[in-house]
Amino acid sequence: VDISKVEGLKMDVGDETSIAAAATALKSRDGFQPLTHIIHSAGIYMPGMSFDGTPRGGRKEQPVVTENDMMESFKVNAVGPLLVAQNFVPLMSRLSKDRSEKDLPILSILTSKVGSVHDNSSGGSYAYRSSKSALNNIVKSLSVDLAGEVSVVLLHPGYVRTDMTKGNGLIDVDESVEGMLRAIEATDATVGFRFVDFKACLIPW
Repeated sequence: VDISKVEGLKMDVGDETSIAAAATALKSRDGFQPLTHIIHSAGIYMPGMSFDGTPRGGRKEQPVVTENDMMESFKVNAVGPLLVAQNFVPLMSRLSKDRSEKDLPILSILTSKVGSVHDNSSGGSYAYRSSKSALNNIVKSLSVDLAGEVSVVLLHPGYVRTDMTKGNGLIDVDESVEGMLRAIEATDATVGFRFVDFKACLIPW
């Protein structure tokens, strides 16, 4: 990657005004070219996780989930990506007029396997888990509404060793990112909407 070609854009995905302003600022830049890819990766994990603070389901004692934990998680993890799509999808365009009709612009949104209802065998994590479930349904609707205009893919990065996981995890950031990029580049109008992990394995809803 040529870092000299990377440009920053300030935006708070928890603030509708900030998102709209960022889209306007991007479009007004000199030499603006329509976007071919959007990768939405922003998200939060609030401290409140448990039902009542007592150890349950093999988990240690954890802070009780609060209304604020729930609402902030939904605002950033579920509503934010929808608002980003509403403001930035109009700035997207086909990869090239000379390319096949299947080569639509690609909207990629990072979610989590934790949002899978089918996969929930551990309980807890109420705010994060439910906000990601909501996000999954939102992105499914986006894939339907944007069919023929934008290809949409929903990505689980894996259990990655990051600050959010406090260094715990099964894979490093590089492995996760490389895998997700391969999944993104394998996405086109012929593939259809998918909820996949960094290895491109389908994840049940």
